Parts: sequence; C-alpha cells; structure tokens
Amino acid sequence: MSKYKIGVLGLRMGHAWAKAAHSLPDTGLSIVYDKYFNENELINHDFYLNNGCVIATTEEEVYDAGLDVIIVATPDHIHREQCIRALKAGKHVICEKPLAPTVAECKSIIAAVRESGKFFMTGQVCRYAPGFKLARHLIDQGRIGDIVCIESEYAHDYSKGAAGYMGWRRDPAIKRDGFIGGGCHTLDLIRWLAGDPTEVFCYMNHKFLPDWPTADTGMAVAKFPNDVIGRVFVSIGVKRPYTMRTVINGTRGTIICDNTSEFIQIYEESVYDAAKITKFAQIPVLVSSHNVDAELQDFIGCLNRNEQCLTDVIEGSKTIAFGEAAIKSARTGIPEKIDYNF
Repeated sequence: MSKYKIGVLGLRMGHAWAKAAHSLPDTGLSIVYDKYFNENELINHDFYLNNGCVIATTEEEVYDAGLDVIIVATPDHIHREQCIRALKAGKHVICEKPLAPTVAECKSIIAAVRESGKFFMTGQVCRYAPGFKLARHLIDQGRIGDIVCIESEYAHDYSKGAAGYMGWRRDPAIKRDGFIGGGCHTLDLIRWLAGDPTEVFCYMNHKFLPDWPTADTGMAVAKFPNDVIGRVFVSIGVKRPYTMRTVINGTRGTIICDNTSEFIQIYEESVYDAAKITKFAQIPVLVSSHNVDAELQDFIGCLNRNEQCLTDVIEGSKTIAFGEAAIKSARTGIPEKIDYNF
C-alpha cells in the first residue's frame, strides 16, 4: 500500500504533525506552508529543508498538491476558512484544537464535512496522553465504581512566551477567548471522561493578564449525565507550572492524573478493605502531553478501515459548545443550557 501524502498548514503547532507524517510508516510529508516561514526564527527550518518536502510559497499550492490529508495547525481564527478549502479540494482533514472559536464557525465546518464526504479529525490530544488514557481505561474497568464528581484544570501562564508568533493570542482585533483557546483541552477531556454536560454555570475574571483582550481565568461547574457533577478551572495567566491535573471521584475510589506526571494515583476501596490503610497507589506512565504520533496513527488507521475517528468534527464542536455556554454564563450570571444541535 502506498503512503498517504500529507500536507501541513502552520509550522509552529504543525511541526509535531510534520515530524509524525515524516516518520510514520504509512505516511509521507509532501508539502508544508507557513505564511511566515522565512521570518519566524522559531520554525525548525533545517527539518523542512533537509527532508525532501516541498516548502510552498502560497497556501493554494497545498490544496493543489494531490494530497490525501491536509493538517490545519494555524491559529484558531483561521481554522474555518482553511478546513473548508481543504475539504472542497477533496482532502481528508485533521484540524488542531480548538476546532474554531465559535459554534457558528464549527457549523460551517460541519456542513463542509458532510458535503465533502471526507474524514475529519479534531486534534484533541489529551485523549492520547498516556496518563489520561490509563485513567479512562481504569474507569471503564470499574476500578473506582461509578463517577460521582470530577474536576479538571488547564493552568498555563501565557505571559511566559505563549502569546503566539507576533502575539496573535493577545491581539485585540482577534480577541481570542482563553477559556476556549487553551481551555478546550480540559473541556474536551472532562467530556471524554464523564460525558456531554447539559448545563454550566461560570464565573470569570481578568486579573492575571489585564492588558490581554479577554478574561484570563474562569471557574465553571457543570451537570453531566448520570447525575455527575463537574468542575473546570481554566487560567492562561495563573502563576504556577503548567498542569492539567484531573481528579475523578467514584463510588469505590478516586483517580488523580495529569499529562505532565510520570505516574497516576489511584485509591481503591477494595484495596483498603484488604490492606486497612488509606493511601494512594502510584501507576507509572509515559510523559507525553502532546502525543501527536498516536493521533496521526489513529487517523490513518481509520482511513485504512474506511471509518470515522472518534474525535470527529462533531466531537470538536461539542467542546466548543461547552466553552461557549460557560462564557455566556459568565456574562449573564445564570446557568446556561448547552446546545448540541449541529
């Protein structure tokens, strides 16, 4: 079987995708494009110059390159336009998270996916982080019983070099909402673990990064299926090391996990009954917070089987709907229902 020909738009977030496409056995990196390829010193120019891929000088070259898959890894506010153009060009598409800044833009992408008949992945990488995958496996095994309450966080100080090239994340003309832009990680993760929330109430403030255009910190409480309660904390200015610490409390135990730790913790009531000691056990895991290789492998596997991947355009849109409802709640001061009618 010939390799899938891959093109990448955007070479900062897209660099990991480009490396994966170059190294995986079923894919080949054919062409890349970044508007600022020559100016941006953070791009690994040698990788592209030395590995035989075409460095496009226009975006149109990518759509016309006879590719199988186009990976959209540009800033959030460009995703809709580029995804739609790639789909209309007859390509399968992987789009970095968040899928788009608003539900309205997501709906445009959904329509294009349905019209094209092509396969689509939203790059929700937390579902591929080993610690979170193990936590999901243990939950599915029933090791902590039924989930009662769950809390997850996205804590990342964007003032430490995370404003994006030319500061696009803090551009007042773009007005990127950090609760969705960064918080989509934890919003999607908690959905994956507990199901789709039905209602959310949220408070937000703007004290860490007052010169940025939108609120930098938010705390949301949501209702999940099966009477599960959830809490989400998102801050793009909090003064602490980056973390996505997540705690899942079940009827028979608790799991604490992260995407930056070398182990997850689990407390099981059945173990306490035998050992008569209340203590967490540690299970070692690989630290791979951005496991893009696994994402691309999963997508290619789905193409080989002619089936849609689990993190499709609808899953990406549901995460945005969750975040958008939380932002609306912070503005209105009342709980907001989450509309998944796409």
